[in-house]
Amino acid sequence: MSILSNVEQMYGIKIQRTRQMKDIHKIETANTTYCLKPYKFPEEEIRFITRVLSYLDERGFTRSQKVYPTVQQTAYMTYEGVSYTLTNWVHGLRPEFTKRIDFKKGIATLAKFHSSAVSFPITEAPPSRIRYEGLSDEIAGYKKRLIPYRGTAHLVALCEEVSHRLQQPKVREAIAQEQKAAAFIHGDYNYPNLIKDKQLKIHLIDFENCSLHVRMKDLSHLLHRNCLWNGTKMLRAIDYYQRYRPLSTHDLHLLHALLISPYHVVRNIRIGGFRSAKRVIPSFVHLNKYRRELRSLL
Repeated sequence: MSILSNVEQMYGIKIQRTRQMKDIHKIETANTTYCLKPYKFPEEEIRFITRVLSYLDERGFTRSQKVYPTVQQTAYMTYEGVSYTLTNWVHGLRPEFTKRIDFKKGIATLAKFHSSAVSFPITEAPPSRIRYEGLSDEIAGYKKRLIPYRGTAHLVALCEEVSHRLQQPKVREAIAQEQKAAAFIHGDYNYPNLIKDKQLKIHLIDFENCSLHVRMKDLSHLLHRNCLWNGTKMLRAIDYYQRYRPLSTHDLHLLHALLISPYHVVRNIRIGGFRSAKRVIPSFVHLNKYRRELRSLL
């Protein structure tokens, strides 16, 4: 039996058309368009991902995908050793964050998502998806990645400073508060995983990197990717985020620590090697200017 025949049987639907895009199947029936997505994670992690989506739905957050259960009321199906979820297909285009209106909508949607991303039943999260205490190891990984290359000494020193800041009382309190709130994050919030519909509303897709973690990680990721070493632009975006979800002083100290990390340089090394990363390494002058701009967060 083919995978599509299996889907028809497992979900009780009649498929009219399909289209495969990489590993995703776009499935059309007479009334609905679905997304069939494979996962190569342990089953406990797949259960967690589907639970996050159902939890958001229960909380009234309408900008994430809806998981459809099988006829046996399971949240996913398995075919030839691979697990699949069936969700609604979100129609629209990728937002362009070089456009101010799209970027602002992306910031506002993230803040609204974060307002719903709390009080998750922690017993339903596998240990591998509870990552509040993972920031120090992440920064240590950045440092290890940078050390072999010439011209990165100032970024290695930056990693050491971030590691120190992550142990400061206000930052530790921010992390403790996120744990107490049972907060979770998307884990890869940026335009490849966002869709803009005809009403220009932003929808979140692809939750495979979600985890119980500090929400400032989502925000810092978005700012690093779209306001590279531009503190003034970041501050405007943070102010806009706070229109929808105010941040505590402790949150801002944590966010500051994450924003001074050389995330984007390390990301480019991972993707394209050091030659690719060179173009995003700031000069000493530029880095100092960036850091002066961000001090207002404190």
